Amino acid sequence: MRRAVLLSIVLAACSSCSSDHTTGVSDAPVGAVDAPVAPPDTEACGVRADHRGLTHRTITAGGLTRTYLVYLPAGSSPTAAMPLLFVMHGFTMSGQSMFDVTEASKLADAEHVAVAFPDGQGGPNTTGAPWNVGADVCPSYGVQPPNATGDDFAFLDAMKADISQDQCLDRDHVFMTGFSMGGYFAHHANCMRPDIRAAAPASGGTHDLASCGAGPKPIIIFHGAADPLIPPGCDDPNAIPVAGVTPSAKAWAIHNGCSATTTVSTSVQGGTCEAFVGCPANGQVTVCSFTAMGHCWAGGPVTAGVYACPGYAPATELAWQFFKQHAW
Repeated sequence: MRRAVLLSIVLAACSSCSSDHTTGVSDAPVGAVDAPVAPPDTEACGVRADHRGLTHRTITAGGLTRTYLVYLPAGSSPTAAMPLLFVMHGFTMSGQSMFDVTEASKLADAEHVAVAFPDGQGGPNTTGAPWNVGADVCPSYGVQPPNATGDDFAFLDAMKADISQDQCLDRDHVFMTGFSMGGYFAHHANCMRPDIRAAAPASGGTHDLASCGAGPKPIIIFHGAADPLIPPGCDDPNAIPVAGVTPSAKAWAIHNGCSATTTVSTSVQGGTCEAFVGCPANGQVTVCSFTAMGHCWAGGPVTAGVYACPGYAPATELAWQFFKQHAW
């Protein structure tokens, strides 16, 4: 019963964090895109120049009606190719709650980045499984996380097609981060999608990476050392091991061709980031562990609720600096 209760809140975030930051724009649905990888922009892009700031969207993808938020910085040319960052939410969360907890809109304004905050398959702030994260993933203290069955990769393609109408995209620099269940999905997408340049999962886990369709990928992984929901050992080789599971950082190091054991440590506020050595130029692996931090987003503002931990180095900024250094 205790595990069932844990599962009901696992990978979660505050469903009450739903303050309305939207501009009120809702786009007409676009057709589903079923190809596993979206092609480069081959038609006119950046034609909806009025859609700036935060907007709420509804699109069709993989046979499902899906919703998401997108933030586009004001003052940028809609026809200038812009990097894109997907931010995936946890179980019982929403795109809006990830907007609040990551403060990625500040990153977008400072670095001229388009940021998408998708809602999971079950919809925002529900107990429906949000993402299809692959099979046999690292368990939440003995309980397998809920796995959705729909085509979330088609959803990624449909979002890119929709956003490109507002803003031409730099298709060589599409990134993903995610928290909790969204962290599981960020691992999976980085493994399976050649169009995801690099990822930054937080407080999640993954499978053994044997099914990866893509080659070496840069990845930075975040986890609280006192996470009571997702074992730190799902990600961190230095944490208490999870039986039968290779920690994701070590699995990525092996997949990318890095040294499996030797790392270089850097202190950050409230924790340590360890970079594996011997990685190829396109496959750096780094894992950041935050001392005494629970199941929350490092550096999130206190106003975002219980799943924000403001006393730590901001994961949003650490991820972006990693992308600029290792995935450009």
